[in-house]
Amino acid sequence: MRNLKDTVVIVSKVLPVILLIILGNVFRKSRFIRQSTIDELKKIIVNISLPALLFMAFAGTSFEGRYGLIFLSVFLVCGLMLLLGTIFKSFLNSNNRYLPSLFSGFETGMMGYSLFVAVYGAANMYKLALIDLGQVTFVFFILVTYLQKINGKSSTINQIVLSFLKSPVILAILSGILVGSLGLLDAVEAYPLSNSILETLKLLSNLTVPVICVVIGYELHIDPQNLGRPLLTALIRVLLLLGIAFLISELLIERIMHLDHTFKIALYTMFLLPPPFVIPIFMEAQEVENKRFILNTISIHIVLSLAAFLVLILVM
Repeated sequence: MRNLKDTVVIVSKVLPVILLIILGNVFRKSRFIRQSTIDELKKIIVNISLPALLFMAFAGTSFEGRYGLIFLSVFLVCGLMLLLGTIFKSFLNSNNRYLPSLFSGFETGMMGYSLFVAVYGAANMYKLALIDLGQVTFVFFILVTYLQKINGKSSTINQIVLSFLKSPVILAILSGILVGSLGLLDAVEAYPLSNSILETLKLLSNLTVPVICVVIGYELHIDPQNLGRPLLTALIRVLLLLGIAFLISELLIERIMHLDHTFKIALYTMFLLPPPFVIPIFMEAQEVENKRFILNTISIHIVLSLAAFLVLILVM
């Protein structure tokens, strides 16, 4: 058991994240900033600050071929969860066509990295990013295609691959892996002018956590009149993924790959996260009730994820 001092230290690391999320919610309720401002901030996160953070994380480490096992296992879990979501939809006798998508994928970009970095630092962030690669690939190639199919739309494989490769997050990860694998980081740091580029990326990456937290808080909408099914959906998702995370953690990460303890925490962190925030974007405008359910479930899941993450780091 942890003593009181250790518990206070751990809570103090997560508390700034929670306070920033609360601040974002205050901004919305007080109308201090507009939704259009939040949309612009999200563009900065997705296209600039988060890619900078990911590049620096991967540039400082070397990629190992065995990490492909983690990629494959996470990709398959996302597929399994989408199937289980379809079964759950039938169990609830729901007419919400988008409900199965709530079971698959994780919002690592707009939430996971903030939580993990706040406690374990940017030096360990590549471990979460490695685990995230499998689900990012699944979301681009499978989940988005699934959502488009629901709406009667489709994309060619060339369009999907191009969209994947043009993503700033993917470009940052791939270029970071290349720099880290070739050992180029030390050479870049050795010269003042080239090192200034790295320092710029570090400054940009520092924006990620506070801006993401404010955005999450601003867009946190929980409908107290309709908590039943959204709460049930979020709880079932969390319980299923915790069980799967335990199996992967104990069998793959510890017994087969013999990775350090932080990899296990990174895995649990991602599997506790809410579904991807992009799901509502792919919903048709006339799906008002279904969209309200999706947004309510994601908002409830955000609160559950924060609470579960705090318990996780206290226990592990």
